[in-house]
Amino acid sequence: IADDATFLRRVTIDLTGRLPSTDTVQTFLADSDSEKRGKTADTLLASEEFNEYWTLQLAKLLRIGSKRDALEGARVYHDWLYQQLSDGVGYDQIARSVITSSGDTHENGPANFYRTVNGPRKQAEFMSELFMGSRLRCANCHNHPLDKWTQDDYHGLAAIFAKIEGGREIRAKKTGAVIHPKTGENATARIPGEDFLAENVDDGREALANWLTAEENPYFAKAIVNRLWKAMMGRGLVEPADDFRDTNPATHPDLLNQLADDFVDHGYDLRHTLRLIANSATYMRSANATSINEADDRFYSHARRRPLDPEVLADAI
Repeated sequence: IADDATFLRRVTIDLTGRLPSTDTVQTFLADSDSEKRGKTADTLLASEEFNEYWTLQLAKLLRIGSKRDALEGARVYHDWLYQQLSDGVGYDQIARSVITSSGDTHENGPANFYRTVNGPRKQAEFMSELFMGSRLRCANCHNHPLDKWTQDDYHGLAAIFAKIEGGREIRAKKTGAVIHPKTGENATARIPGEDFLAENVDDGREALANWLTAEENPYFAKAIVNRLWKAMMGRGLVEPADDFRDTNPATHPDLLNQLADDFVDHGYDLRHTLRLIANSATYMRSANATSINEADDRFYSHARRRPLDPEVLADAI
């Protein structure tokens, strides 16, 4: 187990993106409370610094960037995300908000989700990698060679997004289609791996959001807890984090399932899962390897040595 100074530095960086102050270090080291590590994690999770740093982390996942023609939208999007995190809104509701969003992107932050990439196919790829941890793009020209996804899944999901009008104002429209390359005809809107939607459905995003955020969804919770684990541990239980498939299994499948189930049971609360990881013996291990486990790069016999994120390094300096 890592010593107190190492743990304090690690958990402060991982939860707030900052180094602990000298006073904080001295107080922590002098504290004899056996519960001080858990209490420190709780304090950090409740801090303004946590809100700021983890807004940055989520903004990276959502690819919030300051494109030349969307500076105001990016600011509004970022502010909205910050408020969601500050208010403790569940990750399921955050996902639902961005998927079903419409309106002026300079006023409604989540609507900028539809300005992140261009075109319904790119939108389908982005959504599946972000919220499902799956590379549906591999089923564009042919069925996925290493997974269950078919061209119907890929182009069916793209067909949902084809009925969304882009630009500054995001809105559903009655027309819009993608061509299925196998049939040469308009693809039928489809929930990936599930059912085709009725042909008279004008906006399939509500059905998509309902399926994605359902408690029994096999992808959504696992995808985000795997990313949280990676942020705290330096490596996901599934690597790469956006490539979940049967031929790329988790190093610890039971742990991944347990984390995902616990995440759902606790209302998709990001702080809860981060607290759970921070309080684990695995997270608290020293990075000093032994001659027996020095070659271990995935089973957490010792902590991984990790470089600081660029923003964190700049602040630390």
